[in-house]
Amino acid sequence: MACKTLKANLWRNIASVLSSDNPQWKSAKNIVLFARVISVYPSKSPLYSVCERLIHFTEQNIRSVSLVIETMRDEGEDPDIISMIESLREKPTITTSAEVLRLCTVLADYVKYAKVLKVKDSFLGSLDLIDEDDVNIKESVDKVYKLAVEIVNAYDSAAYHEVAHSFDTNNLEQMRNVMADAKDSRSADKTIVTGIRGLNNLLSPGYLSGCLYIYAALPGCYKSGILLESHVDTCKYNEHIKNTTNGKTPISMYISMENTMTQTVRRLWAILFPNADLSMFTVDETIEMIERELTSKGFRSVILYYGYREKSTADLYEIIRGYNDDKHVVVALYLDYIKRIRSARTDAAAMQSEKSELHAIMNELKTIASQFDIPVVSGHQLNRAAAQAIDDIRRQGGFNKASEALGRSHIGTA
Repeated sequence: MACKTLKANLWRNIASVLSSDNPQWKSAKNIVLFARVISVYPSKSPLYSVCERLIHFTEQNIRSVSLVIETMRDEGEDPDIISMIESLREKPTITTSAEVLRLCTVLADYVKYAKVLKVKDSFLGSLDLIDEDDVNIKESVDKVYKLAVEIVNAYDSAAYHEVAHSFDTNNLEQMRNVMADAKDSRSADKTIVTGIRGLNNLLSPGYLSGCLYIYAALPGCYKSGILLESHVDTCKYNEHIKNTTNGKTPISMYISMENTMTQTVRRLWAILFPNADLSMFTVDETIEMIERELTSKGFRSVILYYGYREKSTADLYEIIRGYNDDKHVVVALYLDYIKRIRSARTDAAAMQSEKSELHAIMNELKTIASQFDIPVVSGHQLNRAAAQAIDDIRRQGGFNKASEALGRSHIGTA
C-alpha cells in the first residue's frame, strides 16, 4: 500500500478498518488515533461521516458492524452511509494487519506534526516576502522568525509527548492515548500466560506487557528454572499473541548470565521431556524434538548466554532491537538474573554501592519493558538473614511456614 495511495484514500482506508469485525484492528489505541485524525483534519467527504458514525458506535462498545448497521436503520440513518459501510465490508481497501499497522503509523505522524503542517504555508509565504528591495525587511524577517519559533515549539512538543508519555490534565489528547494504552495492555491478546494455573491466578492473569517481574528466592530454589519454564510456556501456550504482532513471528527470549548454555539446554530438555533420557537420542533427533515443541504454535525461541557482567542493560536494549525486524518481534524477555548484569549508567550516583547499582538496573529493565511493550521477567537472591530465618523454622519442624518468615527486608541488597 503506497503512501500516496494511502493519503488519497485516507477516509476510505479508515472506514475500511472500522467496517471490519477484527477486534484487534479496532483497539482502544487505534480508535483514539482515528478520532484524533477526524478532529484535526475535518472533511466534507461522505466517508468522513462514515468514520464519525462508526467511531461513535465503537466508543459505545458496539463493535459488531452488523448490529451497527441494524441500529442505524432503526434510527433512520442516511441510506448512503449505510450503503458505503456495506460496500466496504464486501470490498475493503484494508485487508491485512500489516496494512492496518502501516495506516496507523502514517496517521500517527499526521497527528503528531499537525501543528507544524498548519504553520507550513504561512512560513513559506513569509519567506517569499523577504527580498533585498523590501523596505520593510525587518518586519518580514521578524514574521519569519516568529513562525520558525512556532514550528520549533510544535516539533519539540510533539517529540516531548512521544517520549515522556505524559498524563497531563492540560493535554486531553495525551491522556486519551495513555488511557487507551492502559485498556489495551490488559487485553487477553497481549497477556503472556504460563502453563501453571496457580501462577496465572497469582499474576492476574499472566505476564503483562510493559511490566517488570522479579522472582526472589534463596540460592538453589529454582529461580533459573521458573524463568526457563516461563520461556518454554510462552512458546507453548500463547498462540493468541500472534494477533498483536501484525503478521510477524513472535520471539520469546531467554538470556542466561548464570548457567552456561550447556546447563541451560540440559534443563530445557528436562522441562520439555521429563521422562526421556537425553543420552538415548542422536543430536539431530534432539534438535528436531526441541524445535517441534517450541515452534508448534508459531513462536521462535531464542536462548542466549553471556558471562558474568559481560553485558549491560543498554546491551539488552540493542539485542532486542537487533532481533526485531520485518519478520520477527520479541514479545517477552526472561533474564537470569539481575545481579549478573551491569547498569547502563556509569555515574558515581549509580556506582557508589551495590544497592544503588541494583536500583538503577531495576529502573532500566522497567524502561526496556515499557519501550518495547513486553514483559521483562528476572530473578534476585534473598539475603543471608532470609536463609537464617528459613533454617530456624526448619529446625523447629515448620517446613510449610517458610513464607510467613520472609518479608521485604530479606530481598538481597535491593
